Amino acid sequence: MSENLKEALVPIKKEIDELEIMLFELIGSEVSFVRTVADYILKNGGKRLRPILTVICAKMAGCVDKSVYKMAACIEYIHTASLLHDDVIDNAMLRRGQPSTNAKWGNHISVLVGDFFYSRASQLMIDQKNLKILDVVAKSTTATTEGEIFEIMKSSDVTTTQEDYLKIIKNKTAHLFATACQIGGIMSGVSDYFEKSFQEYGLNLGMAFQLADDVLDYTSSEDVFGKTKGVDLREGKLTLPLIRSMGRANEEEVQILKNAIIAESLDQETFTQVKDLIIRYDGFKDTQELARDYIVRAKESLSPFRASLEKDILLSLADYVVHRER
Repeated sequence: MSENLKEALVPIKKEIDELEIMLFELIGSEVSFVRTVADYILKNGGKRLRPILTVICAKMAGCVDKSVYKMAACIEYIHTASLLHDDVIDNAMLRRGQPSTNAKWGNHISVLVGDFFYSRASQLMIDQKNLKILDVVAKSTTATTEGEIFEIMKSSDVTTTQEDYLKIIKNKTAHLFATACQIGGIMSGVSDYFEKSFQEYGLNLGMAFQLADDVLDYTSSEDVFGKTKGVDLREGKLTLPLIRSMGRANEEEVQILKNAIIAESLDQETFTQVKDLIIRYDGFKDTQELARDYIVRAKESLSPFRASLEKDILLSLADYVVHRER
């Protein structure tokens, strides 16, 4: 967790500490090896943004109890499961600066432990005996899966449009952010109007988060970002910086970009060429500007709520998303 994020979350340190304890308590298994792998994954940390959003939104609406922490853990388990499966699909060797689970124990274990996280999340939802929560989370996980499949279908497809890209990131990333915030409202018993406001805040925050992430994939150092630089390009993913640049480059430059997208391997010289073209044609700048637009929308979504410490935290998190280095 970055220092800027830690600073923003200082007012709810007690709640975050309680959440962290709950994450480890609820993932227990009678199979000791499952617990070993699960502990490794959870100890590897991450920002915990999604479950923290659930806690903040619930607290903002006047309710933080054990059931809220359980649902926050449910959101984190779903996110963790998706990462475990993604790392297998992408053959990723690093996750948050450490060897990925598939690199350490193999693809079979990574997939099965991912399934275990999904199963535990399902148990936590069922325990709430709340059909609305089941409906919201089920729709979110469906959208996430559809987003991942659509992204695979568009792999190395140089005709990928900005509309295609935004559809992908809305499904694979933003929906779970929206669900994390919406669940906080549901658990606190807010009206549909305020629940929708939480949902819209999370959706816009999630869009901005992924846009910023796709810039960092090219620009951040590996030791800070925690992942290998240029992963998206190496996997043939056309993210917005590349899509915008391909629409403006000349014929010769477009061919350079196309060759990089479809190549079996990517050397440093080619990666630098691509990055330089993206800079030349404002691909990073445009993506960052769009991310800031989504942050403006996220903040506007909070306007129905009165001033509070929790609202200030959500506003600070919005700023963090577009200014982070990892």
